[in-house]
Amino acid sequence: MFDSIRGTVAAIENDEWILETDWYGFRIKVTPFISSGKIEEQKKLFIRFYFREDGEFFYYGFEDPKERETFDLICGVKGIGHKTAFKILSRIHWKEFTDLIIAENVDYLSSRINLSSKTVKRLLLELKPRLDKVGFVTTDAPKVTKTWKEVKTALSGLGYTAGEVEGVLNILWQEDQALFDDTEILLKKALGKIGGLK
Repeated sequence: MFDSIRGTVAAIENDEWILETDWYGFRIKVTPFISSGKIEEQKKLFIRFYFREDGEFFYYGFEDPKERETFDLICGVKGIGHKTAFKILSRIHWKEFTDLIIAENVDYLSSRINLSSKTVKRLLLELKPRLDKVGFVTTDAPKVTKTWKEVKTALSGLGYTAGEVEGVLNILWQEDQALFDDTEILLKKALGKIGGLK
Protein backbone atom coordinates (compact mmCIF):
# COMPACT_ATOMS: atom_id res chain seq x y z
CA MET A 1 0.00 0.00 0.00
CA PHE A 2 1.23 3.50 -0.83
CA ASP A 3 1.92 5.69 2.20
CA SER A 4 3.08 8.90 0.54
CA ILE A 5 3.92 10.39 -2.83
CA ARG A 6 6.61 12.93 -3.63
CA GLY A 7 6.47 14.46 -7.06
CA THR A 8 6.12 17.52 -9.25
CA VAL A 9 2.88 19.48 -9.35
CA ALA A 10 1.82 19.24 -13.01
CA ALA A 11 -1.67 20.74 -12.72
CA ILE A 12 -4.05 22.24 -10.17
CA GLU A 13 -7.76 21.79 -10.91
CA ASN A 14 -10.10 22.99 -8.15
CA ASP A 15 -9.83 20.34 -5.42
CA GLU A 16 -7.49 18.09 -7.39
CA TRP A 17 -3.76 18.16 -8.05
CA ILE A 18 -1.93 16.11 -10.62
CA LEU A 19 1.36 15.00 -9.12
CA GLU A 20 3.91 13.50 -11.50
CA THR A 21 6.51 11.06 -10.26
CA ASP A 22 8.71 8.92 -12.52
CA TRP A 23 6.46 7.89 -15.42
CA TYR A 24 3.15 8.31 -13.65
CA GLY A 25 0.78 11.21 -13.02
CA PHE A 26 -1.48 10.81 -10.00
CA ARG A 27 -4.74 12.75 -9.76
CA ILE A 28 -5.11 13.46 -6.05
CA LYS A 29 -7.96 15.18 -4.22
CA VAL A 30 -6.81 17.74 -1.65
CA THR A 31 -8.66 19.93 0.85
CA PRO A 32 -8.82 23.76 0.53
CA PHE A 33 -6.54 24.01 3.57
CA ILE A 34 -3.48 22.65 1.78
CA SER A 35 -0.69 25.20 1.36
CA SER A 36 -0.73 26.83 -2.06
CA GLY A 37 1.01 24.78 -4.70
CA LYS A 38 2.74 26.03 -7.83
CA ILE A 39 3.21 24.27 -11.14
CA GLU A 40 6.60 22.48 -11.29
CA GLU A 41 6.93 22.65 -7.49
CA GLN A 42 8.02 19.52 -5.61
CA LYS A 43 5.45 18.31 -3.08
CA LYS A 44 5.08 15.40 -0.70
CA LEU A 45 1.61 14.19 0.23
CA PHE A 46 0.51 11.47 2.64
CA ILE A 47 -2.16 9.53 0.82
CA ARG A 48 -5.10 7.19 1.09
CA PHE A 49 -6.75 5.55 -1.88
CA TYR A 50 -9.99 3.72 -2.54
CA PHE A 51 -11.32 2.03 -5.65
CA ARG A 52 -14.71 1.07 -6.95
CA GLU A 53 -15.71 -2.16 -8.65
CA ASP A 54 -15.62 -0.40 -12.03
CA GLY A 55 -11.90 0.20 -11.53
CA GLU A 56 -12.06 3.93 -10.71
CA PHE A 57 -9.51 5.04 -8.11
CA PHE A 58 -9.88 7.82 -5.56
CA TYR A 59 -6.65 9.27 -4.22
CA TYR A 60 -6.74 11.66 -1.25
CA GLY A 61 -3.65 13.64 -0.31
CA PHE A 62 -2.77 15.25 3.03
CA GLU A 63 0.16 17.44 4.03
CA ASP A 64 0.03 16.46 7.71
CA PRO A 65 -0.04 12.84 8.93
CA LYS A 66 -2.47 13.96 11.66
CA GLU A 67 -4.87 15.20 9.00
CA ARG A 68 -4.75 11.79 7.34
CA GLU A 69 -5.25 10.12 10.71
CA THR A 70 -8.31 12.31 11.29
CA PHE A 71 -9.62 11.27 7.86
CA ASP A 72 -9.11 7.60 8.77
CA LEU A 73 -10.93 8.05 12.08
CA ILE A 74 -13.90 9.71 10.38
CA CYS A 75 -14.03 6.93 7.78
CA GLY A 76 -14.27 4.46 10.67
CA VAL A 77 -17.54 5.95 11.92
CA LYS A 78 -20.58 3.86 11.05
CA GLY A 79 -22.37 5.23 7.99
CA ILE A 80 -19.56 7.65 7.05
CA GLY A 81 -17.64 6.76 3.90
CA HIS A 82 -14.48 8.22 2.42
CA LYS A 83 -16.38 10.76 0.28
CA THR A 84 -18.24 12.19 3.28
CA ALA A 85 -15.06 12.18 5.37
CA PHE A 86 -13.30 14.20 2.69
CA LYS A 87 -16.23 16.64 2.43
CA ILE A 88 -16.05 17.21 6.19
CA LEU A 89 -12.32 17.99 6.08
CA SER A 90 -12.91 20.27 3.09
CA ARG A 91 -15.37 22.37 5.10
CA ILE A 92 -13.43 22.64 8.34
CA HIS A 93 -9.73 22.38 9.17
CA TRP A 94 -8.88 19.07 10.82
CA LYS A 95 -7.50 20.80 13.94
CA GLU A 96 -10.70 22.76 14.50
CA PHE A 97 -12.76 19.64 13.79
CA THR A 98 -10.97 17.58 16.43
CA ASP A 99 -11.12 20.45 18.95
CA LEU A 100 -14.89 20.77 18.48
CA ILE A 101 -15.39 17.01 18.83
CA ILE A 102 -13.39 16.99 22.07
CA ALA A 103 -15.35 20.03 23.32
CA GLU A 104 -18.64 18.30 22.37
CA ASN A 105 -19.72 21.44 20.52
CA VAL A 106 -22.50 19.85 18.45
CA ASP A 107 -24.37 22.98 17.31
CA TYR A 108 -21.39 24.85 15.91
CA LEU A 109 -19.91 21.72 14.34
CA SER A 110 -23.24 20.98 12.62
CA SER A 111 -23.28 24.46 11.12
CA ARG A 112 -19.68 24.18 9.92
CA ILE A 113 -19.80 20.78 8.24
CA ASN A 114 -23.41 21.05 7.05
CA LEU A 115 -24.54 17.70 8.40
CA SER A 116 -27.53 16.88 10.59
CA SER A 117 -27.16 17.09 14.35
CA LYS A 118 -27.94 13.36 14.46
CA THR A 119 -24.93 12.58 12.26
CA VAL A 120 -22.72 14.97 14.23
CA LYS A 121 -23.76 13.33 17.50
CA ARG A 122 -22.81 9.97 16.04
CA LEU A 123 -19.43 11.39 15.01
CA LEU A 124 -18.95 12.76 18.51
CA LEU A 125 -20.03 9.52 20.20
CA GLU A 126 -17.60 7.38 18.22
CA LEU A 127 -14.71 9.79 17.74
CA LYS A 128 -14.31 11.51 21.12
CA PRO A 129 -13.13 8.38 22.99
CA ARG A 130 -10.64 7.65 20.20
CA LEU A 131 -9.35 11.22 20.06
CA ASP A 132 -8.93 11.33 23.83
CA LYS A 133 -7.10 7.99 23.74
CA VAL A 134 -4.55 9.00 21.09
CA GLY A 135 -3.98 12.49 22.53
CA PHE A 136 -5.52 14.56 19.76
CA VAL A 137 -5.94 17.75 21.82
CA THR A 138 -4.48 20.36 19.46
CA THR A 139 -5.46 23.53 21.32
CA ASP A 140 -7.18 24.40 24.57
CA ALA A 141 -10.65 23.24 23.52
CA PRO A 142 -13.54 25.45 24.68
CA LYS A 143 -15.89 24.17 27.37
CA VAL A 144 -19.63 24.68 26.90
CA THR A 145 -20.49 26.15 30.32
CA LYS A 146 -23.69 27.65 31.72
CA THR A 147 -22.33 31.13 30.92
CA TRP A 148 -21.57 30.03 27.35
CA LYS A 149 -25.16 28.81 26.90
CA GLU A 150 -26.67 31.99 28.40
CA VAL A 151 -24.64 34.27 26.14
CA LYS A 152 -25.39 32.08 23.12
CA THR A 153 -29.14 32.36 23.85
CA ALA A 154 -28.87 36.14 24.23
CA LEU A 155 -26.93 36.61 20.99
CA SER A 156 -29.27 34.29 19.09
CA GLY A 157 -32.19 36.40 20.36
CA LEU A 158 -30.49 39.45 18.83
CA GLY A 159 -30.53 37.78 15.41
CA TYR A 160 -26.99 36.41 15.14
CA THR A 161 -26.63 33.00 13.49
CA ALA A 162 -25.42 29.90 15.31
CA GLY A 163 -22.23 29.98 13.28
CA GLU A 164 -21.50 33.61 14.19
CA VAL A 165 -22.21 33.01 17.88
CA GLU A 166 -20.17 29.83 18.19
CA GLY A 167 -17.35 31.38 16.21
CA VAL A 168 -17.02 34.46 18.41
CA LEU A 169 -17.28 32.43 21.62
CA ASN A 170 -14.52 30.13 20.40
CA ILE A 171 -12.30 33.17 19.70
CA LEU A 172 -13.00 34.67 23.15
CA TRP A 173 -12.26 31.37 24.86
CA GLN A 174 -8.83 31.28 23.26
CA GLU A 175 -8.19 34.93 24.20
CA ASP A 176 -9.30 34.93 27.84
CA GLN A 177 -11.08 32.05 29.59
CA ALA A 178 -11.72 34.23 32.67
CA LEU A 179 -14.43 36.01 30.67
CA PHE A 180 -16.56 32.89 30.97
CA ASP A 181 -16.94 33.39 34.72
CA ASP A 182 -19.42 36.25 34.24
CA THR A 183 -22.36 36.25 31.81
CA GLU A 184 -22.70 40.06 31.62
CA ILE A 185 -19.00 40.66 30.93
CA LEU A 186 -18.86 37.86 28.37
CA LEU A 187 -21.94 39.19 26.57
CA LYS A 188 -20.44 42.70 26.31
CA LYS A 189 -17.15 41.31 24.99
CA ALA A 190 -18.96 39.05 22.53
CA LEU A 191 -21.07 41.96 21.20
CA GLY A 192 -17.97 44.06 20.71
CA LYS A 193 -16.10 41.22 19.02
CA ILE A 194 -18.92 40.05 16.79
CA GLY A 195 -19.48 43.60 15.58
CA GLY A 196 -15.84 43.87 14.59
CA LEU A 197 -15.95 40.59 12.67
CA LYS A 198 -18.70 41.73 10.32
